[in-house]
Amino acid sequence: MKKRSSIALLTALLAIVFAAGIGVYSNYIGMQIYEESSNHLLESYAQISKTFTLFVQRNWVVLSQWDSLMKNMQEDADIDSIWSDAQNNKLLWHYSDFYLFNESTQYLTVDGRKGSADSIDGVFQEMYSKGEPIVSTYTATYGVPKIAFAMPMSRSLTLDGVTYTGIAVSYDTDVVDDLVDGSMYGGQSDCYVVRSNGDIVLELEPQTELCEGMTNLYDLSDHVDWKYGSMDDIRDCIQLGKSGSAQFTCDGTRNYLVAIPTAFSDWSLVGVIQADEVDGAMLSVQQSTIIALGALCIFAVIIVVLALGMEGQLRLRCEEEERLSLEREKMQSDRLLQSMSRIVDRYSIVNLDTDRYRYRELRLGEPLYPASGRYSDMVETISRRYVALTETENAKLSRLITPEYLRSVLRKPTDNLKIEYCSRTENAYMVLTVIPVEWHADGTVAVVMQVVQDIGQNVELENMANTDSLTGLFNERYFSRVLNICEAKKLPFVLYYLDLDRFKPVNDTYGHAMGDRLLKEISARLLRCIRSRDYAFRIGGDEFALIVSADMDEEQRSRMAERIQTMLSAPIVIEEKVLSVGVSCGCACYPEDGDASQVRIKADSRMYAEKQHHHEDDRTEEQS
Repeated sequence: MKKRSSIALLTALLAIVFAAGIGVYSNYIGMQIYEESSNHLLESYAQISKTFTLFVQRNWVVLSQWDSLMKNMQEDADIDSIWSDAQNNKLLWHYSDFYLFNESTQYLTVDGRKGSADSIDGVFQEMYSKGEPIVSTYTATYGVPKIAFAMPMSRSLTLDGVTYTGIAVSYDTDVVDDLVDGSMYGGQSDCYVVRSNGDIVLELEPQTELCEGMTNLYDLSDHVDWKYGSMDDIRDCIQLGKSGSAQFTCDGTRNYLVAIPTAFSDWSLVGVIQADEVDGAMLSVQQSTIIALGALCIFAVIIVVLALGMEGQLRLRCEEEERLSLEREKMQSDRLLQSMSRIVDRYSIVNLDTDRYRYRELRLGEPLYPASGRYSDMVETISRRYVALTETENAKLSRLITPEYLRSVLRKPTDNLKIEYCSRTENAYMVLTVIPVEWHADGTVAVVMQVVQDIGQNVELENMANTDSLTGLFNERYFSRVLNICEAKKLPFVLYYLDLDRFKPVNDTYGHAMGDRLLKEISARLLRCIRSRDYAFRIGGDEFALIVSADMDEEQRSRMAERIQTMLSAPIVIEEKVLSVGVSCGCACYPEDGDASQVRIKADSRMYAEKQHHHEDDRTEEQS
């Protein structure tokens, strides 16, 4: 009896020990499965976040390029050709609408629709309130959720009597869903973009019943039981811009919850995935192992060997899944680069850490550089061929694209660097836009995309539009632009208005050809009166203007006027004919004499007063 009791007790103890061992093992394997699956999910959604960020950056580049085109247009100009290009690109971008709009919520689309915004009004108002480019979501009047990119225009554009000050492009959210492959894991996954407060900004199809109708991610905690992690952990990750994962159970179904920061604003990418779709195979292995342990507990060694074998299989399966995941990530990246190739001429992907690059020539035929190689070699080649165009003087392009300089200027995901440059030997003008793609944990940029566009035709047209064809001086159009820029930047300047005296008799006596040669000589003398940072303009006929960038007192302004009059009044010899003209001069200064328009009026009136005085002197001489 005692022996039976001992056997029963031993059996019970052994049963408890084996049950405890099986329980500990089950929990351990469960934790391992959770950690490995979480890491895999975090890597997958990190690639989705990167792809989504590149999509956002691409739209900033495209909007900036369209803004650059439209800022050079005259008001009420015909934009049929530009609109036609935008409509053609609609098939390539897959956008729903391309807008011009203003603060009164009036809009114009490339399809010719116009009126006052309704559903997208909130996007426009948010951009004007912040005064900067934004990404936002809204619901169309027909109930379709959309995402919109909006930015202020660098110059307002008036069409058919309506002035537009903003530019935007919108997409159906299913376009974004296709971009990030929202159908992964058999459609048993939800993908959201959320703010730091938990508000859901964007829902990517397909949606499961679990999160249907949810507007704030943090509300999910009220309806689920947490197994690994908690909503507090996820909230901390989102608010701190970190990655994190958790697992919960709802209605008997296990689900993973992962959060990945995006590279802009306070947005994070959040995925909710049914656990069976992620680790179903590994769970099957776990259950089989537990059954084997329970049936063959007396063969502990065999069971341990089997367990180790199973663990090796798990590792191999995880490695295979990781390899497949990397292949899927590469395919997603290639699809994005293919879409980028439709709107750019050239681009390079540069790893600033490894000094390596990948280069693609897309539309212009013969490649400028090898397809891949050392980035430092590419920089050296660029520095020999090209020179950067700056407002003051030519700068070394090589300094502006070094890894050190790029890291110093690209500090935020929304930052970008735009450099205009030209060939040293050819008539070629291009713009280089550098966009951050990948970041280190310390916030420094690791990988950049360099997008190149040919702007030679635009530069030539702009020069023609800003220059007087006869004298080579700037024209009245550019005169108004410089005045506005000086006023906007609060730069003090002195404005001189000049009008030639006795110019009409030259035309009447010797003809307009002689008058044109006289105007060219006067223009050349006028340029010798100013510095490189000053401006000379031909306003029209025999009227000229100077903008001298300086804060000058009255005595200095007077000496400058005397020097101009002395130089322009000196006799000019053309074809052995001695021509002598005088000049009437009036000046005003900013901001002493008011705003730019008031300075212009005062300088003109003072010049006119002096011209009347000169006419009276001429009549007095004739009478005497």
